[in-house]
This record gives sequence, structure tokens and C-alpha cells, in this order.
Amino acid sequence: MRETSDIRNVAVIGGGYVGRGVALQFAQAKLSVSMFNRSPESAARARAELEKSLDILVDADALDKGDARDVFGRITLTQDFQEAVRGGDFVVEAVSEILSLKQDVFEKMDAIAPPDVILASETSGLGMTDISARTKHPGRCIVTHNYTPPHLIPVVEVAAGRRTSPDTTRITCELLEKAGKEPIVCREVPGHIGVRLTTALRREAFHIVEKGYARPEDVDAVWRSIAPLFPALGLCKLNDFSGMDVLRDVHRNIQPTLDHRAEPGPLMDEMVEKNLLGIKSGEGFYKWTAESAREAARVRDEALIRLYRSRKNEVS
Repeated sequence: MRETSDIRNVAVIGGGYVGRGVALQFAQAKLSVSMFNRSPESAARARAELEKSLDILVDADALDKGDARDVFGRITLTQDFQEAVRGGDFVVEAVSEILSLKQDVFEKMDAIAPPDVILASETSGLGMTDISARTKHPGRCIVTHNYTPPHLIPVVEVAAGRRTSPDTTRITCELLEKAGKEPIVCREVPGHIGVRLTTALRREAFHIVEKGYARPEDVDAVWRSIAPLFPALGLCKLNDFSGMDVLRDVHRNIQPTLDHRAEPGPLMDEMVEKNLLGIKSGEGFYKWTAESAREAARVRDEALIRLYRSRKNEVS
């Protein structure tokens, strides 16, 4: 297995929302990145979005213009899958959350990449044991799940499959730390840690809207007001302030009324059928234009920059 000091080139397979952020996080760590896109059109979109993300960093004084140009210059876009994988000392898959697709991509990467190169997946809910089932070298396969936007959110969940080697986990964590990330090693479980938490939260938000208890704007207004409590303390520590005896009574009263369905509710199905997909279709819970989406992304990124800059100042 290549040691962390040997990793200078990272290949990212998939130039979508997650892949672009992963490319940025490694390019900011002064590693060369080759990002695979299936078509010239998707590559052009990825290039434009990378530039927008860097512009936001510059505008927020998180990066100067010269450094932004250097970061962008370290990212190469290619439509040659074999070239991207073959040139990577560490390879990250960031394609759609479809098990058969990821298995196919990993089987192909495993056949191309030298056996001492780690293959990582940005899956948000699938397990590496299943993803790597068709590979010949499953010991070098691991999950590295970033939260979007990856270049601004420090935490990344690292989850080994049943056949992943300890060295793969160790080297992956070392590389992520080198890139300024905070790797959290967790057991292989659907959704890791954060996606399990956010899925439960989203499910109840959809349930509230579906039942007509409140409008999407109301749900957002309440959540935005109480959400700062969570980064201030964390979820489990915050519970200690409330008291487990109090919370037990709260759960007894409320938990039976929450959404317990095993499948997504009808609201999600209805919105997908009507193509109300969110920003990508121009409408979800809210209506979007290119300008409003760009402004929302700017507001989000600048808020994240302020938050993590303040956390760094507190630590230092």
C-alpha cells in the first residue's frame, strides 16, 4: 500500500456536486487532481462550478486570488476514465447512489489501478462490503463520506468494509488530515452517522409539511432559529443540558406521533413525479432561478467559512 507521503496525485471519478468539492479539498492541500467527467458538456459545467466556488472563497477572504488560481490549476478535467484512474495515487469515486453502478465503477477501477492504490467511495448510504464485492483487491477499498460542500465542511466519515485492511484505513485518515479534514472512523452501517441523523430529521420535516402542520417556510424558520445550538454543543452534549429524565418524558409524549414509515412518504414521490427536484429542476419546496441558486450558495458558503474560521480561532 502506498504510504501517505507517496500520494501526490488524486483521481476523482465524477464531477458532480460532491466530486467537485472533493477535488477542491485535495487541490487546496496542494495535491494534483484529475477529475473524470463522462462528457465535454458535464466537464464544462464542472469547470464553471469550480470557478464559482473559488470566487466565493476569494470574496469571503478565505483565499486570495493568486492561491485560487493555483488551486484551479492543480485540477485537470478529463473524459478518459482509464487515464484518470491510472494516474491516481489515491482514487475517489463520486457517482450516483446506485449500488450496481458503484460496483461496476469499482470493478473497472480495480482492474486499472495498481494494487497498492487505495480506492475510496463517497457513498452516503451504501456499504463498502457490497460496493467492493466484485473487486479482486477489496482490502484497498474504503468509504470516505464527505458532507457537501466538502471543501468547507471539515468532518469526513471513514468506514471500512469487512475486507478492508487496517493499513487502508490508517493511510486514508492520514491523507484526509493532510488535506485539513477531520476523519471520523465509524462502523459499516447504512448512512454512517450524519446521514442517519439528517435522514431522520428530513423525514419528520417532510411529514410535518405533508400533514399540513406547517409550511416549508415555517419549518425552515424554526430550524434556522434552533440549529445554532447544535454546532455550539453537539447533539449528545446538548441532551445533557436538557436532562435525560426530561427528555424521556418528551419522547414518551412525542415519539409515537412521529413518522415511522419504512419507505419515503407520498410527498417525496409526488414531488419527484412532478419534477420538483429542487435547484436542478428550478423548483422544489421553493422556486429557483440561476441567480437565486447562486446567491443561496454564496450565503451558505460564507456562513460555513465564518463558522469554521471561528472554530479554528477558538482552538488556537
